[in-house]
Amino acid sequence: MRSSARPPRANAARRAYDFAKWAILNAVYPAGAVITVSVLAAEIGVSRSPAREALLRLEAEGLVRVTPGQGAVVSMFSPQEMEDVLEARILVENYLAARSFRNRHEFLPELVEVHEETRRRRRERDTAGFTGADRRFHEIIVDGAGNTVLSEVYRSLRERQTLFTSAMVRGRLDRMAAAIAEHQQIVERLRDDDEDAFIDTVNAHLQWAIALARTSAADTSDG
Repeated sequence: MRSSARPPRANAARRAYDFAKWAILNAVYPAGAVITVSVLAAEIGVSRSPAREALLRLEAEGLVRVTPGQGAVVSMFSPQEMEDVLEARILVENYLAARSFRNRHEFLPELVEVHEETRRRRRERDTAGFTGADRRFHEIIVDGAGNTVLSEVYRSLRERQTLFTSAMVRGRLDRMAAAIAEHQQIVERLRDDDEDAFIDTVNAHLQWAIALARTSAADTSDG
């Protein structure tokens, strides 16, 4: 029987996506850079079709803007956009915090595992890996509330935030360490029986994230 060519193509598209996303989050492709289909395909040794699929997927995540026939431009963001996304996160995460707390015993083991991954990614100085683990940490808590609609809303917000999160922590082990310390407090509150303390800790962490975004934006403008 003749085997289908579709699975290899899917694998190629995944390889192209993984590489391009890693390159964007580590500033190999910096904000404003143009990624053409032909260059991406040649970079990892795949055909143009899976490379094109990868760029479309990245566009859906808000990491690039695709122009037919010209390739993709790595997204740029403004300080106001950073604050808008983070403020929207506060609304979603604070609303779901109490519901998540009631189900904490179900997701806490996975949360601790991801928390340890952020520590490892920091040791490895892996910006993309750290950004992904940070995002997963919060998604686990949000999903713990059991509201699939708000979980989807939250993922949309985090996709928009991914690029500037990586920019904030890139090359900054101190900021990674601070985020890990913040997450450690959240883990500790989940191990306790004080729901109000957990909610307060989540809100304080989100306010910290906004303050960090403002600091990062100021550093960028000064540079």
